[in-house]
Amino acid sequence: MLRSGAMAALQLLALFLPLAHSVTAPTATAGVSGQRFSGEVIREVSKEDLSFAGTRRSDLKAMREQKRCDRWIVVTSIFQPSPATRKLGEMTRQGWCYVVVADKNGPRDYDDVEGVVYLTVERQRALHFQIMDHLPWRHFGRKNVGFLYAIAHGAKIIYDTDDDNRLKEAHIPILGISKDGIPEGTSVNVSRPRLEETQGHSLKAQPGLLNPYPSFRPTCGHIWPRGFPLDYVQSPGTFNRTLEAAQLSRPPAIQQFLADEDPDVDAIFRLTRPLPCSFEGQPESVPEVMAVPPQYFTPYNAQATVHLYEAFWGLLLPVTVHGRVSDIWRAYLAQKLMWDIGQVLSFAPAHVVHDRVAHDYLKDFQSEGDLQLKATAMVSFLATWSSDAPT
Repeated sequence: MLRSGAMAALQLLALFLPLAHSVTAPTATAGVSGQRFSGEVIREVSKEDLSFAGTRRSDLKAMREQKRCDRWIVVTSIFQPSPATRKLGEMTRQGWCYVVVADKNGPRDYDDVEGVVYLTVERQRALHFQIMDHLPWRHFGRKNVGFLYAIAHGAKIIYDTDDDNRLKEAHIPILGISKDGIPEGTSVNVSRPRLEETQGHSLKAQPGLLNPYPSFRPTCGHIWPRGFPLDYVQSPGTFNRTLEAAQLSRPPAIQQFLADEDPDVDAIFRLTRPLPCSFEGQPESVPEVMAVPPQYFTPYNAQATVHLYEAFWGLLLPVTVHGRVSDIWRAYLAQKLMWDIGQVLSFAPAHVVHDRVAHDYLKDFQSEGDLQLKATAMVSFLATWSSDAPT
């Protein structure tokens, strides 16, 4: 109704305005000051010439509401709105902005989600980011459009999440940052693996790896994150290290939150281990957030992760690999560079429930082939790689 009514109004306006040119000017001797309006049609404007022709209601809504926020939620989805995406919409009442990036095989509209900016296929084509020509359709990497859109509209914090990771409550806890997005104090408390246990561990001898999941007391026994090198899944030195309290001079630049019920694990785990699985959190004797020490790789995902402004350079998702590989390769590449500039990655207790849609685990296994076969080689290469760039 909104679109058809607006179109009719513009068509009528286009008909009547030119009529002013057909009115005969009064002569010097005329006894009246004008001429009766005839209402005759002078010209018609074609539907194709109307600027909003073919524009969806969600696009018109987003064009009208050009939002700017310090804090943005970014999602890409090919599904109809879910309980998770609707819960994220509630965050717009708390000063967050929220963008969902569509794909060609996704829904046409997203109108029943509170406060959302829905970047339809048409809206994406109208954007002028240089990356647009390099992003394939039907790929998880379309999310890169959402990152750039958020940055262009004032983002200083980005919550990178998915359409099936449901917030347990309408709150996104960020270590060292208040609910209003303001830094708190000059230092933050974290837990960290005891350093003396890592002495003599050389990255040149083998990849420095840390599996944080077991430290958060999972209810399902031994567990590892998707993308963790399979060669080291059972290596005692990669998990359950003794933790101690520590302080950081600034909040972790990238903060990964765990997920309950169906955590982010690989297809091998799902094919061989029972679910659901939840995390009871770290021991009360240490701070609940774990900071990953430098020189240790651990995979983090694009499902429930906060990126502060200083880590926006690490948002880019590769698009030359499968979507189930993309965010893990991003994580490993970003960590290597984070060490060089003094930035920190952290893991926090689960504040989302993963309402995972039905998957064919064997298809997932095939999609994750690069992770299963190449993750060890990837971290081994990065461990010894150094940049010759001056900055």
